[in-house]
Amino acid sequence: MSLDERALSASLVDVRHAYRLLWDFQRRCLDTLKCVAQEFPELEFYQWQNNLAGTVPLARSNLLDTWAWTFLPFYNISVLYTRSGEGRAHPKVDDWLLEVRIVADTGWDLADQRIEPDPSRFVAVENTESKLSIMAFKCVGEVDPKSNWFHHVWGNASWPENEMDPDEHGVSYFAEEPLVACQIDAPLSSLTTKETVRALCERAKQVISDKLSITFDVTT
Repeated sequence: MSLDERALSASLVDVRHAYRLLWDFQRRCLDTLKCVAQEFPELEFYQWQNNLAGTVPLARSNLLDTWAWTFLPFYNISVLYTRSGEGRAHPKVDDWLLEVRIVADTGWDLADQRIEPDPSRFVAVENTESKLSIMAFKCVGEVDPKSNWFHHVWGNASWPENEMDPDEHGVSYFAEEPLVACQIDAPLSSLTTKETVRALCERAKQVISDKLSITFDVTT
């Protein structure tokens, strides 16, 4: 076996370790998302999105035309929840949407939209972070009845991609017709138990109530 073959063999061992570690991370993310969803029983799952690349290609798509990031949605993923009931995809005044976003690595750097980002050029992982954000978007203006949350309302908001600086309490607030919104973040490393996730959700409810005048049923 040549030196190059030995090096490749050793690298592939690392790859196998990495995939098993990624499974463990993604399993924990799914469990955390489930725990968050249980704390907002008035809402139902609506959509999810890979925030940095396209959706995972369908079987009939040519995967050679996609970025490798497309297959790593948990690097930066959003899961959306809306109210229950008919027409919930089409927001009306006072309707609201909950977004739970998991960012595995804040080091993402899209220097040129035409070129797939190379993580070897990102900031060192020791200088970045992994976090979970809870965001609420409230519709405060009239929206075309044919418009839906995903494509036309939440999907057209400039935030949080254009992030606002949090206040002294760690809360970010956003207002852009027809939406008002707020966000709190927590390091993933702090969410070690169901109790810590529930505590974060309780804080999020308080912030959402204060900032967006959304009332939660204290019995849920």
